[in-house]
Amino acid sequence: MAEESLNSKKTIKHLRRGLSIYKTGRSPFWHVRIYDAAKKKYVVRSTKETNRIEAAEAAEEILDTYKKKQNAAHAVSRERSFEHYAKLLSEITKQKARSSRNKYAFSDQAKILFREVDGLVSYFGKYDVGKITPGIVRDYLIFLDQRRDKPLAMSTKSKQCGVIRQVLMLALEDGVIDIIPPMPKIRTVDKPRVSFTDAEYSLLLETARKIADAGETLVRGVPVTREHYNIIVFAVHSFLRPTETELFGIRFCDIEVMNKDPKHLLMTLTGKTGYRKSATLQAALDIYLKQRELHADRKDTDYVFMPEYANRTTAVNTYRRIFNHFLQETGLKKDKDGNDRSPYSLRHYALQTRLVKSDGKVNIYWLAENAGTSVEQLERFYLKNLAPSAAKVRNIQSFGDA
Repeated sequence: MAEESLNSKKTIKHLRRGLSIYKTGRSPFWHVRIYDAAKKKYVVRSTKETNRIEAAEAAEEILDTYKKKQNAAHAVSRERSFEHYAKLLSEITKQKARSSRNKYAFSDQAKILFREVDGLVSYFGKYDVGKITPGIVRDYLIFLDQRRDKPLAMSTKSKQCGVIRQVLMLALEDGVIDIIPPMPKIRTVDKPRVSFTDAEYSLLLETARKIADAGETLVRGVPVTREHYNIIVFAVHSFLRPTETELFGIRFCDIEVMNKDPKHLLMTLTGKTGYRKSATLQAALDIYLKQRELHADRKDTDYVFMPEYANRTTAVNTYRRIFNHFLQETGLKKDKDGNDRSPYSLRHYALQTRLVKSDGKVNIYWLAENAGTSVEQLERFYLKNLAPSAAKVRNIQSFGDA
């Protein structure tokens, strides 16, 4: 028979819910075990007492001291609590989301704030906004990882910190705090922007056109038509994201035909980065006119692409499946490094191609503004991965005047 461990509990006395004392074979002293409901874990301390009655009294004192330490960072009034400003932020975001057509802005933030057990309000709710430190935030990120089989992605941790900053910003605006503490440094690894080569894009267009014109293919019961080919061309020549609020959210009344040189479309968008006016390349105009012919009985408020789907989430998902069918038929589902392509790859190809084919002449600030992104994003994900242009190669091999 195996010997009993010296660390095993020989005598246990439950004092009340969440508080008990016990003895082990390793020590003559009684230990107190406290359940911390906020952190969902037990805390153990030695009572330094050998007598059970005296140990019980010591346990109450230890519990009282522990609670005072834990509550030192808690707000003395509701108006200074993290929960108060978290709810205020949620309400502000909700109002903005109603007017921006971006329903995800509110729902994504709400999940981070109000997720049960490990959401920000569950963890920080009672904290005084002036007593939240980088160390406390770091402990929270560790707590999140401990609750999962795999650690959270760095980008997900950055989102948690971003929402914490948004909450504290409201407290700063109210004069409750003087400064927003720096968040823990989180090293993120950029995921590659999976795109196409010119040859791959040409193959995709050729295949999509043949499948559509044959009129024999159904994807999940949906016939593949020229409209699905048109979406590819329009996406590349408009820089739009393949989302409910951009490519699949644009309506005929959001587009103005500009017959200036060069001809283009002027689009009014409310996308991921908010409201913007955006110009297309000339090829998008031809596709737009074809869509007008295709939907001759349209109303101005109808969607330009796949208007038969009132639910735009359904439109996005239906097109994604059809686009995946095109990729599978061409063998282009994965790039040379094994990364999956998606409808977003069309936007990446559009930006990449514009940067390359302009031979350095395109103004990257204007391009970023037009595409609803930033110069930092262009430099981070596109420019650094491009092959040197002919002008750059000539420049680095140039010599000064003799």
